[in-house]
Amino acid sequence: MNPLTQFKIVKKIAILALLIPLAFVAAVPLTSPIGDAASNMRVVNCDRGQNIAQVLARAEPGDTIRVTGTCFERVSIKTDRITLDGQGAATLDGGGGPIEEFDGVVTIDGASGVTIQGFTVQNGPGEGILGTHGAAFSVRNTTVQDNGFTGVAVGQGSTAELTDCSILRNGGPGMDVYTQSSAVLKGSIRTNDNLTSGADINGTSIIEIRGAQVEASRNGGFGLIAGSNSQLAVFGFAGSQGSTFTIDANGQAGIGLGSSILNVFSESTIAITNSPVGILVAASKIVSPFGVGRFVIENNVVGLDLFLDGTALLVGGLTVRNNGTGVRGDGAGVLTFISIPPNPSAITGNGVDVDLRFGARVTFDGVDVGTITCDSTVLSRGTTVCP
Repeated sequence: MNPLTQFKIVKKIAILALLIPLAFVAAVPLTSPIGDAASNMRVVNCDRGQNIAQVLARAEPGDTIRVTGTCFERVSIKTDRITLDGQGAATLDGGGGPIEEFDGVVTIDGASGVTIQGFTVQNGPGEGILGTHGAAFSVRNTTVQDNGFTGVAVGQGSTAELTDCSILRNGGPGMDVYTQSSAVLKGSIRTNDNLTSGADINGTSIIEIRGAQVEASRNGGFGLIAGSNSQLAVFGFAGSQGSTFTIDANGQAGIGLGSSILNVFSESTIAITNSPVGILVAASKIVSPFGVGRFVIENNVVGLDLFLDGTALLVGGLTVRNNGTGVRGDGAGVLTFISIPPNPSAITGNGVDVDLRFGARVTFDGVDVGTITCDSTVLSRGTTVCP
């Protein structure tokens, strides 16, 4: 082979070596509206006319959709392990319209491992965020506001974890957990200024407060209401210690229980003020057996109202003061109030401290009780008894 031919061959090989990586780069876009397959990151800028729904239609399990701008749309997530990230600034606006249930601005329909974070979700005709058909999802650092019906709904066998969220000014309850569903609350949770209740729990469902600081104030109805064999709970996990639930100035009771239960098994504080009733207990139970819960109930018309065989076991930590009536039991079941030295209990400084009627049965053990009135059907025992 002569030197000229050899030079031409070497030159072609060098050019080919340069072209191969360039061709590979051209085949895989570095950025695009539908993202980078290598990193599972997809980008949507709604202010440039892009929308989330188109990207969701192509999304695969494990994808993150990073959103900027204000998106005027409603989206449904049916793919597992999708993260919708508003980066603390994006808005999802449902566009308003006539009130309609089961129509979320964001609907998680049967998908698991879904995360919604860093958004304002607003102006939906129904729910802001709706999880249904066995969905499992998390909502983080998100405000859900001004929706026609519910802020966050968790239903039909779904599970949700809410962390550092505000649920404000919705046209129904702030939260609704129903039909064998559950929600765990963490971080700072506010469910305020909603038209009906701050939170509803129904149909054998549960809201668990796990180390959260929860506020339910200025709602038109209850701060929180649980019915049909449902539960509000602070369980005994290490991460549950220090939980607080602050409830103020609601249109009805701070907490309402109907055929349901409030369980407090970890160090926590529930404070209820400035409502017609602090805690209403109808055919239901309050159980705080380990001396670690604290209940501060003050400045209500009635502090603790129990009827229809409503029962209470409160060991330590009960402070009922400055209410019109402190504790009222009219047709209540078994009421047990126990004070313990590290966490004492007192029912004092109310217009009437304890008012018992129609077969209520009560035990006071070491509790500081001011005044007590009873009719002839009441059974009482312990350190304070009926006169």
